[in-house]
Amino acid sequence: MSFDSILLTIFQRLHGERSAQGVYHILRGKRSGQTLQDVEYYQVKSYYALLPQLSSSEFQQALERMVADGLIYIDKLVYVTAKGQMATGSEMWRFNGWDYRGREREFGRRLALIVQTLSNLRRGETMFMPIQKELPTQQFVKGFLRNQSKPMNTLSISLQKELEHALTDAQVPELQCTIVIGRLSGNRLTAFTWEQMAESLNMPIRSIQLYYLEALHMLLDFIHQQRNTPLLKELAAGCRVDTYLTQSAERTRKLFERGYTVEQISSLRNLKLSTIEDHFIEMAANVESFPYEEFVTNEQIDQVWRHVEQIQTKRLRVLKEQCPELTYFQLRLIIIIGRRES
Repeated sequence: MSFDSILLTIFQRLHGERSAQGVYHILRGKRSGQTLQDVEYYQVKSYYALLPQLSSSEFQQALERMVADGLIYIDKLVYVTAKGQMATGSEMWRFNGWDYRGREREFGRRLALIVQTLSNLRRGETMFMPIQKELPTQQFVKGFLRNQSKPMNTLSISLQKELEHALTDAQVPELQCTIVIGRLSGNRLTAFTWEQMAESLNMPIRSIQLYYLEALHMLLDFIHQQRNTPLLKELAAGCRVDTYLTQSAERTRKLFERGYTVEQISSLRNLKLSTIEDHFIEMAANVESFPYEEFVTNEQIDQVWRHVEQIQTKRLRVLKEQCPELTYFQLRLIIIIGRRES
């Protein structure tokens, strides 16, 4: 797995209909209407907010590298070449950026600190340098330990068994198990740095970090679905997104449920109509019971999707030419609804 291969997969799914900057926003998890719409349109939710700290320089270097290798070319929008299509491959990654949005890293920090703490306490060491410096992580682990009634030895064994069980039953590959375990510290045992791990595995640092992220997503997905990993479930508390709407969209949703129209909400909130429409697109994508029938008919949905299939594009400007009687808001809504239902 490489950063370039992930970029290539995303570009492939966008079908030459978005700029490189749009992909950068997806990877960093930008919460704009356009980005949230794109992840739904093009089915790239798993990559959303995968790299919240991705620098523009690293992203630009990757683009230049891929252009030089003949995998993509850029003419305002990004297009995957025939060589790039062949290089995309069929890897089935198990990222789940949409549900975690960077919070999986906090789970990793908590796990590392609790393993280090239990390892030291079992050996009577109460004074040690914590591997995690973040105060919220330290406070969480202190609270976690205060809530436990088991002796430290028993707690340590229970956590070890849960982690081994989760890694096995979640079918985390051996390489990624090695990376996860290698990032843990214990009494007189220091975790590998990314640089040390890269040298040991003979892999680029970014590739190792991506494998680590995927492993955390796999573990968290497994923990979320299971009842027999109570300690890991407690460590994972708050790492999964509990609402997919932005705060502003949530306020709009509550007004809509009280019976206000799009225009009335725009007036009440003193926001542009286009902004409120963005909120409705968010709701259509993320609220299962969203009443889209109030805005478009099934006949209009079928009509637009026939055009999408015929001309092989979801670009709104092109679809507007085919369906001039529909507003851009209706077209955006139909793409969201059609994609979800299909």
